[in-house]
Amino acid sequence: MDEEEILAEDEGHPANLQNENPQIVSDVFSTVTGVLQQYGWFIVLGCLILLYIRSKLKPAYNQMKRKAEESRDKKIDPEVAQSRLEAMERARQRLQEQHDAKASQYMEKQLQKEEEKRQTKIEEWENLQQGKAYRSKIKPREENAETPKGLKPKPKLRDSDYNPLMGGGGGGASYRPSRRTGGGGGG
Repeated sequence: MDEEEILAEDEGHPANLQNENPQIVSDVFSTVTGVLQQYGWFIVLGCLILLYIRSKLKPAYNQMKRKAEESRDKKIDPEVAQSRLEAMERARQRLQEQHDAKASQYMEKQLQKEEEKRQTKIEEWENLQQGKAYRSKIKPREENAETPKGLKPKPKLRDSDYNPLMGGGGGGASYRPSRRTGGGGGG
């Protein structure tokens, strides 16, 4: 017998020792060691790259943080704020004046156009009363303008909603699908 077995029997413990670590712990340990053996250099290289990037970005991050704290701590000068508000109000007034000027110019142009239309209507009415030539603003009929002298317009052959499959187009020929019968074709 082995010394451990003898000692175990003397102390009242069974000679059969069991593993205190559960199976999952040993599985995880073996998986981790397998990954480290296979990809160890890549992991080390990745860690080094991350540390390098962190060392380059940390000063910029600290500087941004410091500027944010300074701007938060910085008190706003009431005189500067008042002058900014006044400048914004002056700019708004200037834009409003420009808009009002453009609107008044537009209204003047519209009134002028309306006055010109009214004058032309008055002149046309006076010309009509005096028997002078009256210029009609209505366009002549398109049919008369399209057909030259001596030619007759082509007759309309079919209606625009004509469909040869629907029938009703005159003549005895029209399409009718064959009747479906339930008993036909098999041997």
